[in-house]
Parts: sequence; structure tokens; C-alpha cells
Amino acid sequence: MVTGSRVDAAGIAALWPRPLPEDDKYTRGVLGVVAGSDAYPGAAVLCVTGAYRAGAGMVRYVGPRRAQDLVLAARPETVVHADADAVDRLPRTHAWVVGSGVSDAPGQDAVIGAAWASGLPCVVDAGALEDCARARHSGARSTPPEKILLTPHEGELVRALAAIRHDVTADDVRRDRSEHARLLAETTRSTVLLKGSRTLVVSPGGATWELPVATPWLATAGSGDVLAGIAGALLAAGLDAAEAGVCAAWAHAQAGARASGDDLLSPSGHGGPVTASDVAEAVPAVIAAVTA
Repeated sequence: MVTGSRVDAAGIAALWPRPLPEDDKYTRGVLGVVAGSDAYPGAAVLCVTGAYRAGAGMVRYVGPRRAQDLVLAARPETVVHADADAVDRLPRTHAWVVGSGVSDAPGQDAVIGAAWASGLPCVVDAGALEDCARARHSGARSTPPEKILLTPHEGELVRALAAIRHDVTADDVRRDRSEHARLLAETTRSTVLLKGSRTLVVSPGGATWELPVATPWLATAGSGDVLAGIAGALLAAGLDAAEAGVCAAWAHAQAGARASGDDLLSPSGHGGPVTASDVAEAVPAVIAAVTA
């Protein structure tokens, strides 16, 4: 379990799961992903890629045909499932990531609801946050707090709190990010990862972890989808929600710095532009360095 509030490479190295000689793709962690849509199919690719680059043994993707095709083109090792089939019988997984890039699609919505009601560890992102917050606030908590990770940015945090009748503004959140992340954590009994230049991870009734400042080049489309995939891979490997959130946010920030050439320790080192795909592809080198 993560202890204290300081996050550094030594702490990440102690937590990061490493494959053993007797492991196979199943024992390393099977992750289910419900992400992307006809409008935002790239989110599916980025989330799946983030999971694989973070060490998932296998990824099962559930989504529309267009997104399935793009996922298979980018990551042919992925097993894809149609919404209708997955609703009738959820694919066998160790954890789920739901919500990245989803839009109004009844089939996907049904799978998302089934995933977080399954009791399996779950990362809840973007388009699934408000419904999940409502469900957990009302008492639908099949997944315990230490196994569910909500990953809003500031605007999504405002909307998730509004969904459970806590009306706050973006300015309110900026004035006290920790307080409002904790409000969501406590009222939904979930672990919350509040994204930003200085990411916070908050567990209900527990501690708050503040990540080091990340490179501003990470503020790019799809970056959060990659982060969700990384966190999902860690949940599938057996970490709890706080551990997965802290490790994923740290690795994501380090991968962004590596991809951009940003020396985070130098006041003058700001690197250059990156894409979310660049960040995902830099993750294995970050893991190799921290686990060496």
C-alpha cells in the first residue's frame, strides 16, 4: 500500500509490478477497456496502447466497429468484442477501464454499467464519471473504495460533483483542488485522481498524494486516455486504486517529460510539443529505468 504523501522514483520502483519467469499473459493481468466511440475512436486506441505499454498481459476492447478496426490496426494483439455480446456476458478480465472518449451509445453505456457493478477493479474516466458518481452516491457500491479509481480533470470534477448535488465552479476547484477531490472521494466512496499539472490522488477517509509538477506539454488531446490505460493495467496487475493512481500519474508525467525532452528539474528546460501517442510510446523506457 502507498504510505505517506511523498511520491518519488524509489517509491514507484517498490510498487511497480514485474513479471516473473512463470507468468503468462493471464497472470500478468487481463484488462477490459470500454472507450472510444464513433465520434472519438482514437480514444480507444490511446487507452489500449497506454495499457499495453504499461505492461498489461492482455487487453479486451469493447466498443463500436470503427473503433474496433482502429484498435486492431494499431494493436493487433487486442481481443475485440461487440457491445451486444459483452452486455449479455462480460468478457473475463481482472479489471476495467471505462469512459474514455465514449459518447451517447446505449450499448456501450450498458457495458460500462455492468463493468462497475461487477465488483472488479475499475478506472472510471471522462464520459462515465457522472453516471458512476450518481450510482455510488446512491449506494450502488459493488466495487470497494480501494478498487475503484475516478480520474477527472477539473471540469469533469465540477460536473461529477454537480451530478450528486454539490454545485461548485471551476474557480472553486482551483482555489482548493485537494478539498474538492476529497469531497468527490468521500461522497462516492471512491479513490479520486484529479488530473492537472500537479496531479492529486485522494482516497476516502485516507491520505492525499501530490505528484511532482508535470511538463506542460502533457496538456494535449488524448493524454488522459493514455493515463487511464496505464492505471488500468496496474489495477489488473493487482495494485489497489491509490497505488495504481500514484504509479500511473508518475509514469505518465515521466513519459511526457521524456517524449518532450523536458528536464523537469531545470527551470529553463521546457522541451517541445508531444502527442499522446508519443507519451504512450515513452512509457516502457520510463518503467525500465525505474525498475532497473
